[in-house]
Amino acid sequence: MGEVIRKQKNGKFIGWYLRFVDVDGKRKQRASKQPTQAEARRMLIEIEARIVRGKLGVPERDEPLRITMAQLTERFLSEYDNPRIRDLTRWRQKQRYVFVSILKELGELPISAFSVDSAERFRNCQVRKYKPNTARNKIASLTLMLSWAARKGFLSSNPLHGLRQPNATTRLQFLSKEEAVRLLDVAERKGKVSPRDAAIAVAIQLGIYGGLRVGEICGLRWRDVNFSAGLLTITRSFHRATTKSGKDRTVPIAPELADTLRKWKPSCPEAAEGLVCPCFIGGAWKMPMRAPCLIRFYEAAEIPLPAAPWHVLRHSFASLFMMCGGNILTLQRLLGHADIKQTQIYAHLSPDFVANEIRRLSLRG
Repeated sequence: MGEVIRKQKNGKFIGWYLRFVDVDGKRKQRASKQPTQAEARRMLIEIEARIVRGKLGVPERDEPLRITMAQLTERFLSEYDNPRIRDLTRWRQKQRYVFVSILKELGELPISAFSVDSAERFRNCQVRKYKPNTARNKIASLTLMLSWAARKGFLSSNPLHGLRQPNATTRLQFLSKEEAVRLLDVAERKGKVSPRDAAIAVAIQLGIYGGLRVGEICGLRWRDVNFSAGLLTITRSFHRATTKSGKDRTVPIAPELADTLRKWKPSCPEAAEGLVCPCFIGGAWKMPMRAPCLIRFYEAAEIPLPAAPWHVLRHSFASLFMMCGGNILTLQRLLGHADIKQTQIYAHLSPDFVANEIRRLSLRG
């Protein structure tokens, strides 16, 4: 029988090691790379079972269990498909990005060694390391992969199935109507002093009046602005060929925004691709790779700096739209959401507005 050894070096624990007699009759020792003694013991049992099958001339029946989490991930990303995924290539790129940090922790672990205990430790580690929504996304990606692996016969079951998930959080920050007006006034004043600030002032209006994401604002071109039809065509985000959702959409141009764009167009600095809101970077007007800083605009407007200064403009557009009597389905189309549940996050309403709305219910009036 083999044994599991707690190995130390210079008085410091370095890991659980396995000792066993191999098929050739020689006694061998190897690092298990398992986090606990129980999982190292489980790995030893699997090794000894394979040795016995080899001695008896029985072919390996559990070949899939020998692959690592990294190898399983590669197969999952190349083979998984679902009719609900519209753009499979883009989905795989996003999933590969999510799995980068996961594989730093689990990549070398054999999938047979990923137990319920391992799943609980992984979940706890993600919750401590990341914000709740990020942790949920990583756990969800790993859960999907392991469910797929179980269906394909790589695993007998998914250790993450039924595991309690971290609570999701929703960022509810948005500007009141008065705060939005103050921010617009500050942006307009600063825009009269500097072309750089003038471009940012227009960008702020695109966020508040159009609900555009900052990447969509920075990627907007004059050919996407149709003054005669009163429409913006949103086709991309920063240097990406598509929007975040992967689909184009049109947004009506609010009257205040239309006036600003008409005045801005003749004085807009010339930039590659005819950008509406270019940034002055390295001596040239071009599209930025990240969102311009808005700190001084919020400070001048005496508004506490939000956690996501640009995204709050999009939140504000959605919230003010709903509080002015907008329709949730219309808002979904304007924001470019595929799922109405996403739109409901943006449709948070003030308690005062809800109180006024309930007064509409009158059975005798």
